[in-house]
Formats: sequence, C-alpha cells, structure tokens
Amino acid sequence: MAKKLEGNMWTSRWGLILASIGMAVGTGNIWRFPRVSAANGGAAFFFAYVVAIFLWAIPLLAAEGVWGKVSRMGIIGSFKVVCGRGWTWAGATMAAFVLGIVFYYGVVVGWCIRYLVYALTGVFKPGLDTEALWKAFASNGMQQSLLFALVIAICMWICSKGVAGGLEKACKVMVPAIFILLIFLAVRAAFLPGAIKGYEFYFTARMSDFLNPKTYLEAFTQVAWSTGAGWGLFLTYFVYVKKTEDIMLAATTTCFADSTAGFLAGMCVIPTIFAYAPDPMAAVKAGNTGMAFIHLTRLFAEIPGGTIMAIGFFLALVLAALSSEIAMIEMGARLLEDAGWSRKKATWGIGIVTLALGLPSAMNMTFLDNQDWVWGVGLLVSGLLMSLGAMKVGVKKIWDEHIEPYTEMKHEWMFSAIKLFPVWFAIIFGWWTMQAISWYPGEWYKWLPISKYTFTPGTMFWQWGIVIAVSLVLNNWLANKMSHSLEV
Repeated sequence: MAKKLEGNMWTSRWGLILASIGMAVGTGNIWRFPRVSAANGGAAFFFAYVVAIFLWAIPLLAAEGVWGKVSRMGIIGSFKVVCGRGWTWAGATMAAFVLGIVFYYGVVVGWCIRYLVYALTGVFKPGLDTEALWKAFASNGMQQSLLFALVIAICMWICSKGVAGGLEKACKVMVPAIFILLIFLAVRAAFLPGAIKGYEFYFTARMSDFLNPKTYLEAFTQVAWSTGAGWGLFLTYFVYVKKTEDIMLAATTTCFADSTAGFLAGMCVIPTIFAYAPDPMAAVKAGNTGMAFIHLTRLFAEIPGGTIMAIGFFLALVLAALSSEIAMIEMGARLLEDAGWSRKKATWGIGIVTLALGLPSAMNMTFLDNQDWVWGVGLLVSGLLMSLGAMKVGVKKIWDEHIEPYTEMKHEWMFSAIKLFPVWFAIIFGWWTMQAISWYPGEWYKWLPISKYTFTPGTMFWQWGIVIAVSLVLNNWLANKMSHSLEV
C-alpha cells in the first residue's frame, strides 16, 4: 500500500538541508569535537577529519539518500525494497542500534536543559563547587526523569506536525540559532585575556601529529559519531524529497556544516579553557560531561561576562541535542508508519516506547554509560551494514541510476569510496575493541552485572548478538509488515 507524498515532503531544498544539518549537529560537536581535536594534534586532527569526511561520511550518507528516495520507506522497509526481502534483518538491526541511542540521548538533552536553567537563574557564581553541583544533579534520578519526559514530549509535538509543518519549521529556527550562538561564543572567547594561548595550542601543526595513527583513528571515530553517517536518519529525511533531489550536494553540505559547528565550538571552548583554567589539559581530558558541566561551568562562574557565555553555550547545546533527538524520534515514527500506523499514532507510539526504555538511563548513570558505549560503538556496525548493502546492489549501478543523473557534483569517486568502508571499519572497530580488552584484562568477554562490566567488549557483543538474532528470526514477519511506502 502507498500514501501520497504530497503534503508529506520538504517544501524547499533549504528545509531539507537545514533539517539534515540539525540531525548531524549534536552534543558531540559542541563538547566532544573541541576536546578530542585539542587532545589529538589540533591542525593535524582537522586534516584527518576532512579525509574521514570523504572516505567515511559522504559515501554513507549518499547511500542512505538513495535508500530513502528509492524506497520511500524507513530503514527496515528500505533494505527490503533496495536490497531484497532477505535483507530486511539488516535494516531492523540498524534501526534497533539507532533506537538504542534515542532511548538515552533524550536524558542527555535534559541535562543540557537543566544547566541552561542554572545559567538563566544565576546559579553560576564565583566560588561555586561545580563538581558537587554536577554530582548532586547526576544522582537525582527523579529530576532527570522529569526532564527526559519533557524532552520526549517536545519531540513528539514537533514530529506530530509532520515534515513541513513540524520538522522543517523547527529546524529553520533551531539550526541557524545554533550557528549564531557558536559564532557569538567564538567571538567572545577571542577577547578573553590569554585566549591566544588556546589558539596557539589549537592551530599548531606538528609533523609528529600528522604521522601519528591515533590522530586518524580519533578523527574517523569523531566523524562516525558526529555526522550521523550510517545511522539511517539521513535516509529517513530522504523519504520526503523530490525525485530530482541532489543527494551528493545534500550529503556534502551536511558534513561540512557539521564540521563547521564543531570547529566553531572549539574556537569558543579551547581559548576559554586556556585563558582561565589553571590546568587546561586536565579540562581537555576530563571527558565530555566533565569538561562541559564541571570545568567550563567553573570558568563561566569566574570570568567577566561568564553568565552570558554560559547561557549561549548551554542554549546551543540544548538546540543541537534537541534537533538530533527529533531526527531519531522521526526515524522511529517512520518505521511505524511503514507498518500502517497513522502519523499521530506513530508519534505517540515511538514516544511512549522511548520514554519507557529511556527511564533506566535517567535513573541510573551507570546504565546510561553502558548504553552509550554499546550503541555508540554499534553505530560503526550500522555503517558497515549500509556499505555492504550498497555493494550488494552494486556501487556503480547506484551511482549511474540514482545519483549521477540528479547531481551537479559529477565526482563518482566520492561515492565509490564506500567500497573501502569495510577496511576503515575493521581498523576503527578493532582499535576500540583492543582498547576495551585492555581495560578488563581476563574479563573482557563478560557483561553482567552491567555496573561492573560497563565498557567491556562482552557487553557490546552480547547485546548486539541479541538484536541481530531477533532481527534474523523476525526477517519475514518484518518484511510483510513494512508495506506502506509513500508514493510520488
């Protein structure tokens, strides 16, 4: 069965691109990109990051665009249509991995909202013990649960309005606002005394960093987690495009806008840390939450005009996190619509499921850390399935029939690079796995209790194995269910 695409599509190319950028730009751009780039060579990291965009992100996003535009269905149904009925399980596995993210990511959005409220109400004052503030909040499961519920309600409300009336309108406001805030913060940081030290550290090009394999491993990992390539979110947004939409343009624009957001965040965070932090590298190495909610918050409480910077920083975080969460809720709703649900029922359905399965992460920080580890690394597997699907159909065939006729970017190599994805996957995934084994010598294969084996390879493999096994068993049932595509 098919529903008409009219009334369920982007009203303009800019609407699609802004929504795609909003999908990609998230907390990883604002608190992870500055930290990881500063700790891994600065200028050398930027070079490696651009390489990773062309070898990893653009080819995967282009394939996703084809899946969405050709099938007019979400992740599961698109694999059935494009790759064949026997590949439905691959789409189901991808969908489950990404839904694993949405269940806890809404909790993270709630953190950002809470700290924005702290900034707006004047909590950040000189002498504030920011570590105690964070620990008190992190241990308050009820407060986190209420904020999580608020986030899901906002996402449901926006998605229930449809593509043009909800997603597009929201992203046309949120995405420009993110960049305006980041530019403001970068300019403000430039006038801090001692900011030059941060610039010197951030932009110094050292040959040793260019030759260090870890620089490239970190850059490829950041691209994988930041751009959303291989997640199926870009795929979902391309369900609603015109047949003539330029896939390569949208993929490339999304990647470089996403990179720009990370770079601007670095231009704010690194100079601020080097201008005022007594030990800048301690802040850089403190992890995502440690840097954002403890070290930067402490600086905002001390520096002149810090309150305004704090409001701008946490508002940018809220908007970036929310635009990504909306994309993931839309992805889930699209799956239910493919199974015949109405837009309203699909939005309510995915919202309720997200709330129920996300509450454990809101109530227990260790459980959230485990889910972040399992499904975060699992997104590498998701990208692998996308690349294998492209090779199954035929990379050359996809380019000739679905990309080249509609793009002004006649650079076939940019898509053909997807053939090499399994190589990059083996290297990056192998690196992460070896690191995790070293964290748990002799016990790396265990996964229960999660409180003890939070970051083991075993906890990944067991949870992935369950998802893949269920997807394989339900392959035919899902193929039958996913039968309600949109019709041009």
